[in-house]
Amino acid sequence: MGVNVARLRTETFLCCALSTAFLVSLTGVIGFVGLMVPYLARRLVGVRHRLSVPMCGLLGAMLLTGGDMLSRSLIPNQELPIGIITAGLGGAFIVSLLLRAER
Repeated sequence: MGVNVARLRTETFLCCALSTAFLVSLTGVIGFVGLMVPYLARRLVGVRHRLSVPMCGLLGAMLLTGGDMLSRSLIPNQELPIGIITAGLGGAFIVSLLLRAER
């Protein structure tokens, strides 16, 4: 009907990606945890909320604890902000999702 579907899909994707980046920049480290953990939990236990909600809590705690331990041990006698670690993990996670969706 006169709508370029490929262009509309690209524009929608860019708007969603920019709004996600904006919200993550506002919320900080919790933003990437909130984006990654439910997806990972759903892949592990399925869509049943009875199992996925506790799994989200467990995975979120493990992610932040692991990131904190990594940020404290990467540079001796200094501590990296945990946001750098979670942003790196979150960025790599989203890029891997994009590459998987491309195939």
